[in-house]
Amino acid sequence: MFKPAGLSSERPGGGGAALDSLVTRAGAQFGWPEARLPHRLDRPTRGLVVVSRDAAAAARHAAEIRDGSWTKWYIARIPAHSATSPKRAAPELVGAHKAYLRREGTRAEVVRSGGDPSRLTVLATAPSTDRADEAHALILLETGRFHQIRAMLAHLGFPLIGDTLYGGRARGDELLDLEAIALRIKRPESTAVYRLRAHRDRIGVDEAIERAIDRATDASLNDASLNGSSLND
Repeated sequence: MFKPAGLSSERPGGGGAALDSLVTRAGAQFGWPEARLPHRLDRPTRGLVVVSRDAAAAARHAAEIRDGSWTKWYIARIPAHSATSPKRAAPELVGAHKAYLRREGTRAEVVRSGGDPSRLTVLATAPSTDRADEAHALILLETGRFHQIRAMLAHLGFPLIGDTLYGGRARGDELLDLEAIALRIKRPESTAVYRLRAHRDRIGVDEAIERAIDRATDASLNDASLNGSSLND
């Protein structure tokens, strides 16, 4: 299913299942009173989410995630130049990045040791078509830690636009701009790629990014070396 930004993934606590959330919408749409989420997106993040019919299906999906059978790609809106080193431009992010992350309350912190090993790869960047001082990054998430993309990009000097929790530039009342755009599920009998096509909430993304995600997902159908990811960001 597509989760819009601002919608909770799980059933809200304290108010009963009648309150709006992605999983309650799925239960109503498909007639699944026991619908579960084997993974989730943060409230500000939009994009693809897998909904399981019941607890047994969710357990199977969770096992696939642990086994590295799921791979996910994101698009993030970032500043065109580093917030800490203005001479550094977004294209310098392209490549593999590693960090150790530790959750501290509502934030994830990059630490020298004692945190969870975290990896992502920035596959491509391109200037935003609607704002000259912003860009978009296409990200392959290789591990799925709490707020991983948000914390790691902020540590690299490119906090997501609107992500004031991590030092991102405030922009009116808009949420941060992060989208789970594609998901690959690799099973012994088949490999499937789910690709979220252009929609009204995806604004200012250059065609170069769209072409890059097409190339990445097409290649992934035959690439057994890609690692799956636990999808919590």
